[in-house]
Amino acid sequence: MHYEVVSPVGEDHVHPQSAGAAPLADLKSSKLGLVWTVFTNGNILLHAFRDLLAERYPDMRCVELPPGRNVRWGDHPEQNIGAFAREQGIDAAIVTAGC
Repeated sequence: MHYEVVSPVGEDHVHPQSAGAAPLADLKSSKLGLVWTVFTNGNILLHAFRDLLAERYPDMRCVELPPGRNVRWGDHPEQNIGAFAREQGIDAAIVTAGC
């Protein structure tokens, strides 16, 4: 009898692709966009990240960005969120969905 051992999660067929800009070397003097999408408590999580990062990087600026043009903070993100974020001049972003 012959048995083959396989992973219950299957094989990884995902090939990494460039998703945008390279990571920042440091958050010093950077402008960080905070984007909250519709899920409950995502805004609370973002504010916790903001407060923790502000302690470590006092010269970093955080701005609450809506998840696209003509939408409110907490709405579902639009397809143009990347372009919108670049227009706002942010260096990086944290996006939360909440729990």
